[in-house]
Amino acid sequence: MRVIGQPEATETKSPIRRLVRAYPLATFIVLAYLVNWAAVWVLGDPLGSGPFFVAVFVLSMTKGWPGIKALFGQMTKWRVNWKWYVVAIGLPSSAAILAAAATVALGAPRPTSTQLGLWTEIIPFFLFALIVPMLGPWEEPGFRGFALSRLMRERSILVSALLVGVIIVFWHTPLFFTGDIPVGDVILIMAGAVVFAWLVVGTGGSVLLAMIMHATSNAVSGEYISPMFTGGDAETLGWIRAGIWCVFAAVVVLTNRGLLSRPSVEVEPGIVR
Repeated sequence: MRVIGQPEATETKSPIRRLVRAYPLATFIVLAYLVNWAAVWVLGDPLGSGPFFVAVFVLSMTKGWPGIKALFGQMTKWRVNWKWYVVAIGLPSSAAILAAAATVALGAPRPTSTQLGLWTEIIPFFLFALIVPMLGPWEEPGFRGFALSRLMRERSILVSALLVGVIIVFWHTPLFFTGDIPVGDVILIMAGAVVFAWLVVGTGGSVLLAMIMHATSNAVSGEYISPMFTGGDAETLGWIRAGIWCVFAAVVVLTNRGLLSRPSVEVEPGIVR
């Protein structure tokens, strides 16, 4: 029984809570890695929703319901300028199409009419990836909602974006060894990290737009364009696509000097306001 006038001892009763509160970002990274690597080992595929659930756990330990609610708010923040929707859908789509055209120009066989006709499957897969908490887009609440917000408290947007890119690269480590994704995707992930951070900060913290961009990339590039190429042509496609994302990232940095400084908004883990 607590004696009146004495402070609550709840904080000291849970060493796990104290540890998570002392090292929230490190806890997120370690748990996200363990969950994903275990999923690849057991299921053979990554668990896209892993970073999301880990972020919710860490926020429950550090910020409680207000932090979790703020993350959900970022995931449902749809009232942004329509131009950001053009960016979220247009950039990954154009990168995939331009990479395919360049690969064909370099000697790859032209896609067949049957392959091209599968474009009708893009929207259903996009919606499935966006809504079902299993695939790639559900990485974003963890990486671009929690980790990016936490890093931007003390670092510039650009440096924070690149650090998130490094975190994501190592999160994918098992897939590099299994050959499910090419090594060239390291460049794509790092360049994409800059563009994704610009998108999230530019929309006032909308993780939803990041999820839409990720889902678009999965649907157009991963499910529609990539199966059209095999062998060396597929490798060429990957390198060209990575190069295009590097161009996107370079343009974003050169035209947005604010990326070189900390965000002008107050940032907390899971909260951008």
